[in-house]
Amino acid sequence: MRKGLLLTMFVLLVFVGRSQDVNAANVRHYPGKVKYQKVEHDATIFEIPYPKDQVENGMRKLAESRGVKAKERNGFYEVKNVSILRLSGKVCDMYYKVEKDGKSASKVYMILADPGEDLNNRVSSHTALLVAAGGVGVAAAVGGHLDDHNQESRIKEQENDIKESEKKYNNLMEEQSRLEKKLSDIQKDIEKNKTDQARMQQEIESRKAALEVFKQGKGKSKVEVPK
Repeated sequence: MRKGLLLTMFVLLVFVGRSQDVNAANVRHYPGKVKYQKVEHDATIFEIPYPKDQVENGMRKLAESRGVKAKERNGFYEVKNVSILRLSGKVCDMYYKVEKDGKSASKVYMILADPGEDLNNRVSSHTALLVAAGGVGVAAAVGGHLDDHNQESRIKEQENDIKESEKKYNNLMEEQSRLEKKLSDIQKDIEKNKTDQARMQQEIESRKAALEVFKQGKGKSKVEVPK
């Protein structure tokens, strides 16, 4: 009976891990080593195709989604008393650091320890805690969360791009209205100018006609002297 229960739990764990791995398809993870305060520790290493600042933000939000905060210390982020995989119920201290890996990728080095344990004088095992906390499901949970965070970031980025485009569009519409009003005013000025030209031309013609009359009248008024 007990063996059957353990087998059932194992199958469920593998199923959860694999189903989450589908969501974390962009994140590769494997066991490795990392130095914390000059002491080498077992760790889980994640290769993530997202920029460092985005990954750090995603890891911080992962901690916050579990009700805790990540604090930076000794080059690592520390997350105390966290249950990474909610279904397992296992609480650990998590230490991680994010390093730039190429132009737009990152690596996360994650160490698990018992709550309140001194890493440099530890008696627990990262590998054992990883299994107890949910095994591959933990790695998949981290990878899946970072994938989700990346998607949310891209959606937000596109939404911001749309807002920026809408702002530019509205500015163009306002500029069009301003230019149309300016054009209307210019057309009014042109029509007024044409009217003034016609009036001035008529005035000039009248003055020319008056001048001719004046010239003709001046010629007739000359006195002829007898020879």
